[in-house]
Amino acid sequence: MASFFSRLSYSFGNEDWKTEAQALKIQPNDTVLCVTASGDRPLHLLLSECRKLISVDANPLQNALLELKKAALESLSFEDYLAFLGAIPCKYREELLLRIGTSVPFSSGMIRKGILYQGTTERLCSNLAKILKLTRGSKIDRLFQFDSVEEQKLFLKKEWDTAIWKKAFYYALHPALTRLTVKDPGLYAYVDPKIHPGIYVRERMNYNLEHFLAKENYFLSLILKGVVDPIAFPPYLTEGGADAIRPRLSRLTTQTIDLVSYLKQAPSESIDCFSLSDVASYISDADFLTLLRELHRTAKPGARFSIRQFMSRRTIPKELASCFEQDHALERALEHQDNCFVYHFTVGKVADKRATARTAASVP
Repeated sequence: MASFFSRLSYSFGNEDWKTEAQALKIQPNDTVLCVTASGDRPLHLLLSECRKLISVDANPLQNALLELKKAALESLSFEDYLAFLGAIPCKYREELLLRIGTSVPFSSGMIRKGILYQGTTERLCSNLAKILKLTRGSKIDRLFQFDSVEEQKLFLKKEWDTAIWKKAFYYALHPALTRLTVKDPGLYAYVDPKIHPGIYVRERMNYNLEHFLAKENYFLSLILKGVVDPIAFPPYLTEGGADAIRPRLSRLTTQTIDLVSYLKQAPSESIDCFSLSDVASYISDADFLTLLRELHRTAKPGARFSIRQFMSRRTIPKELASCFEQDHALERALEHQDNCFVYHFTVGKVADKRATARTAASVP
């Protein structure tokens, strides 16, 4: 797992900003804590007015990517910003980097190609898309042309979800294989034994395709085509989104540290919102318990939290249940609405801290 935290694992976000916003309900005076990953999450959190946003990641390359995206957004015109990142074609990205005026730990080759697609996950998606183009390219083209969900749903049933497609998913995402090929511990380290990754992802994809247009889903575009179509660009890659985010960038700071360690050193009652991504898929049971205890300690009264889980299914233990008020109805709604359809949600707010502090402190 050590190599995972020393490589650029993600360069294009794989979480839906709309469901995260619903879960957190960020307010203008809030201090927000989030995980950096590709940098898309913190940028999208700045679509909401907040006082301070702290973005942490154990991997310095992920924080460096966020700082690069931030600097590009501040320094370049919108068109050059898209071109530099790799969202649109460009032959002078190294010149744009000189204009940005920041040093980066990324190779010149990664910059020339467009950093947006240079993460390990994104390069894997690109390679997968080349295989898919050979095996079902015309079907993928048709999938992204529908303007009607009902027509798309019929196509899904009659032509898309074939027996061969089902088997391909089953074997391609088998933990024994992904441990060797994908090398992302979120796909195998703490998988719930009741979940088979291939079956789970295919069924969640099908549900999404039965309710939302593929052409508007940047996550589907990334995994099936290897690049994201402009019609599906997330907000920080749109002019309106960039204009909203840019004046709030000064409120964003990064820290290279793992999430649990950061919380241990953070002051009590200092954070209003916790955007914790799918960190539960990467940490042990003991660390997850510590995470919950420290979340409770560092939370201001009524603080909101959002925890996503990919293949793990950790729950708040009974001994800490009184410390948190989960919103189960919202959790179910977010799972149905989320365009990055693979996640299970644990969301809610911290309970009355005066009544629960002793409970949290007593858990070993």
